Amino acid sequence: MKHDRLRSIRVTPDNKAFFYDYIKNNFAEYFFFHVDYDQYPESTEIYMALDNEEKIKGMVLIWKNRRIQLRGTAESLEFLLNGKNYSPISITGFDNHKKLISKFFPDYKKEIALYFMVLKEGDQKDFERYKFQTLNESYREEIASLMRIADPIYWGSRKPEDILIDENNTYYGIMKEKNLICMIGIWKYESIGYIFIVGTHPDYWNQGYASSLISSTLKELFREKKQCFIMVRVANAPAIHTYKKLGFSICNTHYSYERL
Repeated sequence: MKHDRLRSIRVTPDNKAFFYDYIKNNFAEYFFFHVDYDQYPESTEIYMALDNEEKIKGMVLIWKNRRIQLRGTAESLEFLLNGKNYSPISITGFDNHKKLISKFFPDYKKEIALYFMVLKEGDQKDFERYKFQTLNESYREEIASLMRIADPIYWGSRKPEDILIDENNTYYGIMKEKNLICMIGIWKYESIGYIFIVGTHPDYWNQGYASSLISSTLKELFREKKQCFIMVRVANAPAIHTYKKLGFSICNTHYSYERL
């Protein structure tokens, strides 16, 4: 495909119906495009590459100039990225985007492969064993601290001010002797729930706390929602085992790139 046969347009309130109509039948692939733009439009830029028949061939999502998501053909994304100067925290795409990312973001050599997993209401397995509670804004420090301890490589820089708690983002936790030992964060949108964080203090690993808390969260979620998504690193075999045990199945594989 020649680039001169493509044109770029930004998603706006005037054309968002066209954008939503395109992604509505593939929610798992375009989850972040749909949710980010709908809930946080002031922080989200989405550009579409259209061919001469006005068909969408690719999309680039930029969230707060910090994270980039790529979808579509490599040719259309090359067209959208050409001449731009982005410096995000991470770039995420699929297998067919690897060469493109290497070309436009040569300094981003740290690759993290992620499974996007899905669970439908009614398919979940019950492993609830421990009491849990909702974590309000007063727990921001404890949440950030547990994240840093549970996974210092991935969450080592997390600060209390980074913890977003609002009508769309809810945290649940298990306490032991007034200390937060296991926590989960879930992002709710329309009929969907997305688990974006699960963390357990290392002193309490392999004791069923994460399985119990996820199970409790799913019970709460499926009172009003129909599906739940989660992303997990391909290299994290114990977590994958836990999610499959709870009923999740692998939907697709994302590749995220960061600077070394």
